[in-house]
Amino acid sequence: MARRIKIGVTGVFAALGICTLALSSCATDGSELGLTAGEPRAVVGAHSIDEEASNSVEASGVLLLSAGQCFELRDPKGQPTLLIFPSEAHVLSDGWPGMKIADEEFRVGDHLSIGGGFHQLSEQDAEAVNKCQSTGEAFVVQVLPRHTSEPAGQ
Repeated sequence: MARRIKIGVTGVFAALGICTLALSSCATDGSELGLTAGEPRAVVGAHSIDEEASNSVEASGVLLLSAGQCFELRDPKGQPTLLIFPSEAHVLSDGWPGMKIADEEFRVGDHLSIGGGFHQLSEQDAEAVNKCQSTGEAFVVQVLPRHTSEPAGQ
């Protein structure tokens, strides 16, 4: 059974308002998004993994870091998509960078298929994630990612 996040594909969030202690991230005033401290960085929303979620779209590609050291998914055409992770996600900075969500690890270079929805960044959201230096769209991770092939180099 796929693990899902309770949020619709429209990208509706509850405002973060305060720092997310588990990720050491803070949202800027008026933004629904926050960045984790240090590098690599993860963009986080106020949503969480849930077994019951509405329909989602699928994005696939390679997990990479943007110029600003934030996680993004690079599709087969080379287009980057900034990923917005659930609040319980944790950055893995022990050696090869990656993310841990619900006891699953995803490392830079992994080929992934992710369910969720595209999110239009407001001016406040764009300001909150400007350190990412991402040039693509934003994608809210709703369904626990799954590996589509072995990580690069293994």
